[in-house]
Amino acid sequence: MNFLINFGVLLGTLYAAKVEAFHNPIRKPGPDPSVVFANGFYHLTYTSYDHIEITRSMTLGGLLNGETKTIWTDKNTTRNANMWAPEIHRIDNVWHMFYSSCDSSLPCCDSCHTRVLRGCNKATPFDCTYTHLADLVPPTGSQGGPKSDFAFSIDGTYLEIPGKGRYHVLSIINKDELQSIAITKLDTTKWTVDGWHVISVPDQPWEKNTTNSNPNSITAVNEAPHASSWDKKGPVFSQANGNYGTGHNCFFTSPDGHETWNAFHATSNPKGSCGTDRFTLAQKVTFTSNNSPQFGIPQPLSAVLQPPSGE
Repeated sequence: MNFLINFGVLLGTLYAAKVEAFHNPIRKPGPDPSVVFANGFYHLTYTSYDHIEITRSMTLGGLLNGETKTIWTDKNTTRNANMWAPEIHRIDNVWHMFYSSCDSSLPCCDSCHTRVLRGCNKATPFDCTYTHLADLVPPTGSQGGPKSDFAFSIDGTYLEIPGKGRYHVLSIINKDELQSIAITKLDTTKWTVDGWHVISVPDQPWEKNTTNSNPNSITAVNEAPHASSWDKKGPVFSQANGNYGTGHNCFFTSPDGHETWNAFHATSNPKGSCGTDRFTLAQKVTFTSNNSPQFGIPQPLSAVLQPPSGE
């Protein structure tokens, strides 16, 4: 009898190890993904256009059919259209949701701004009730556009550099009317931002046939608002194996904290897409001996991948 029980346990262990493997996509549709691991669950949010929702699962592959909850809808017509690129961030032990949205009474997309919702200090972002906290728009004269008074902004993210400060990084229209990456100081007591500082303009061939948006970071040092503090190298990650339009990524850590993973979207449409035919994929990031990240190439959707460590 002991032999049968132990054999059954062994089979169960082997079976569990087998089902942990996964293949992409981990969410479909799933444009503009943001992933965090908290309290035993992966939490994924993505563009849902007229609302914001979070999907959670105890395994990365389980996000494909995970438990989903709408955490934000908005009756305010000045900000309830085109809710794009939500991102989950924990700041001072409180969950926040950064996103962009537009005025539903106006044509898209000049009225789009980056905004932030406040959640709660519970164990996971799934457990929170969210309220509108702030529109992250700098004073007139320190914005974008030809006269520094054009407040269009999308795809904002949060960046904290120890010893330097907190920042909001986003996509704007610069004085030459080019969609560019900008950064601004973020005051998380008043939830206001300073003027935008452009740190990257689309001056490379690979930047000019798409949208220059969705900044994200693994780590950062030096004086962030200065363009000279940033070195553009790339592209570091490109379409491959039937995955087109690869972009809009985020980084998240494995359950045991030992690995860094890259979540991004792609489409099977060779022409690319800005629609709901985009899906979320995830792959492990490796590092060289000098800590330079290596992103690899998008693996085929049929590829069987090992899950993050500690899962």
